[in-house]
Amino acid sequence: MTKSRIYTITLLTAMVLASTTAAFITTIPPAAAQQHTINIIKDATNSYALSGSSSHVGSFDTTYRIAGERSAIRSAENLIISTISHDFRTSPTIGYIRAEDTGTTGADATLPSPFASHQQVTERITTELRRVISEAESNTSQGQHVEIKCDFGMSLEDMRCHYGPLPQTR
Repeated sequence: MTKSRIYTITLLTAMVLASTTAAFITTIPPAAAQQHTINIIKDATNSYALSGSSSHVGSFDTTYRIAGERSAIRSAENLIISTISHDFRTSPTIGYIRAEDTGTTGADATLPSPFASHQQVTERITTELRRVISEAESNTSQGQHVEIKCDFGMSLEDMRCHYGPLPQTR
């Protein structure tokens, strides 16, 4: 290669790197240095009944604990909901969650499935989280840091979230 060709390639590479770096720097939000951490902890238990050569799902429950500053939780609401919904959707017990009683009539020739659809489960998780995040944000009497606890049991009716104060550490 000639010197001028190497110089041109080097110059073009430097310009591309400079423009990429400049684009990267300009996409960092100005409040990035002030971001607060939110922790989500999952605790799941389930049991199985073995009979002969088959196994059946017994009881199960899943608890999610979301801890952090209330304003950070509010601003990350959609990310929290999508994270928990995705995690719960991949759970092996999601297909065993019972739907709420639909009050079927005797004229129905087939029995409806007693199990909730994935969409129903996701809607319930979303509704509960949005409700409790709004409540936690509006109740400032309990301090800046909160813990949201969501207990998801064996039926849609058992899926509830509540919140309480979280003592600020350091």
